[in-house]
Amino acid sequence: MAGEIKLTAILHREAYQAMPTPQQAYILLEALPTASAPGLGSQPVNFCLALDRSGSMAGEKLHHMKDAAKLIVDRLEPNDLLSVVVFDDAEPADLVIPSGPITDREQIKRKIDGILERGGTHMSTGMSLGLQELMRGNSPDRVSSLLLLTDGQTWEDEQKCRDLAEQYRTAGIPIYVLGLGVGAENNWDPRLLEDLAQRSGGDWVVVDTPSKVGLVFEKTLRAMQGTAVTNAHLTMRLVEGITPRFVWRAVPLISRLDHHAVSAHDVQVFLGDIQHGTGQVLLADLLIPPRQAGVYRLIQADITYDVPGSGLVEQKEKLDVVIPFTDDVAQANLTQGRVMNIVERVVAHKLQTQALDEAAAGDAARATQRLRAAATRLLELGETDMAEQANQQALQLEQNGQVDPAAAQKLRYATKRLTETELQ
Repeated sequence: MAGEIKLTAILHREAYQAMPTPQQAYILLEALPTASAPGLGSQPVNFCLALDRSGSMAGEKLHHMKDAAKLIVDRLEPNDLLSVVVFDDAEPADLVIPSGPITDREQIKRKIDGILERGGTHMSTGMSLGLQELMRGNSPDRVSSLLLLTDGQTWEDEQKCRDLAEQYRTAGIPIYVLGLGVGAENNWDPRLLEDLAQRSGGDWVVVDTPSKVGLVFEKTLRAMQGTAVTNAHLTMRLVEGITPRFVWRAVPLISRLDHHAVSAHDVQVFLGDIQHGTGQVLLADLLIPPRQAGVYRLIQADITYDVPGSGLVEQKEKLDVVIPFTDDVAQANLTQGRVMNIVERVVAHKLQTQALDEAAAGDAARATQRLRAAATRLLELGETDMAEQANQQALQLEQNGQVDPAAAQKLRYATKRLTETELQ
């Protein structure tokens, strides 16, 4: 039976001005696990590690990566499944540990210790073999995820990686992508990593030093074990005349969600897994049509999901969202502080991301303008360090026509975390 997820909505205004022209409306949609959801930390997992073994991983990075993989071996339960894949520029990737339960921890660790660095980077080979292994254990009884770690830029297979991310999404398996190290010697592409995470329903993380790899591996595993529901999709059934502009995930981290039209008035976004303790909070940016004073339906929202371990699939929760219009200008000027705070943080991330994309495309003038706009918003939010970094990169763009690669990697991820205060 449904009831594992509670769906609520908050509009950014108490009421909207009755006017003869369209206007913008923000709506916060919260999908939070309830007491009916499976218990926190109780989920068996189907976990695959797809690990970069290219030559640039030699030394400290390879050492900490192997220690992190062995830590996962120690943390898994008898009902869990693990597979380990390593990739370089050879095809196919190497299967170190085929998908299966942990029956001999020491033997598995010895195999992990035997991983050696070599060659270049083709992430698609690791993603492809990882998907094969995950599909062997993919079932409603377990939470399935791929953890993909790389320290370099994949060569000549970016589109194949994107296509594979779509296949992961179709299978209901999110990808959690780790970019290891920052700067010229760690030239992974933050735009590609973000795209792979977004397409699959997962997320991406910057791991700035090798010593932190184990912490991120363990945090990812804990999140999987704390999954309340999987394969979640949110559908917004829009009233005639309403235009969806953007949908963003605001919590647990900021990321843009692609919305897909499923009918003339219905759009859908893929949420992937929803965890205890965080849930997911979405920010929808809508253009609403002219209305006279009164109360009107805005959207009908519903969320469908599977409940791991229970055999329940395609469970559904529904929500009707209505919107008041008023002739009272004072009432229409009243805003919801929490929603507007999230809007400001999402916009700051959006501006900075667009600026970094434009800088990478060679449009220094536009990128500089957006970086300064992002810096202003960050300063208003009290994020002085990030604002200073954005201003420094704007100045560097003016002087040199490009941003520092390490700064671009850090800045893109830093603003993703602007809504973490929602979880505190």
